[in-house]
Amino acid sequence: MIERGAFHDHNPLAYMRLYELSPDGFLVAEKDGIIVGFVVGILISENIGRVLSVAVADEYRRSGIATQLMNEMLKLFAESGVKGMRLEVRRSNVGAQQFYQRFGFMVAGVVPQYYSDGEDAIIMAKELGKGVDKSGGGQICPDATLSWRRRAQRRPTKL
Repeated sequence: MIERGAFHDHNPLAYMRLYELSPDGFLVAEKDGIIVGFVVGILISENIGRVLSVAVADEYRRSGIATQLMNEMLKLFAESGVKGMRLEVRRSNVGAQQFYQRFGFMVAGVVPQYYSDGEDAIIMAKELGKGVDKSGGGQICPDATLSWRRRAQRRPTKL
């Protein structure tokens, strides 16, 4: 499973419950019918979206898939009238922090001992309409055509 390899705190039941509550906030990248990456986002208020998770299978990392997924998620929320986004990232995950900064996310705070192992979370936030990353544009994964699976063109559900 992609999320098991990407995250220390893995809970497949939580993903299933989130999908039941907000199916429009799940975007996946596929290769030959196999999911190779995903992003999960929800509304936390009328105007604020939250990215809960971005993950790509090990063999497809650094191929532009996460960039494409984030661009699609930001576009989905912007089209829904959301004004801002936020997310949490491990303090130790500098690579992920730099990835999110490419989209215009900025450090907005710290949550001490946020993760189950006691590590702090860095809160990152951005205003929508600013900073869509183009560096991952063009063809991604030249050995395959990826399709984006998105349930419906409607506003993500507020949880």
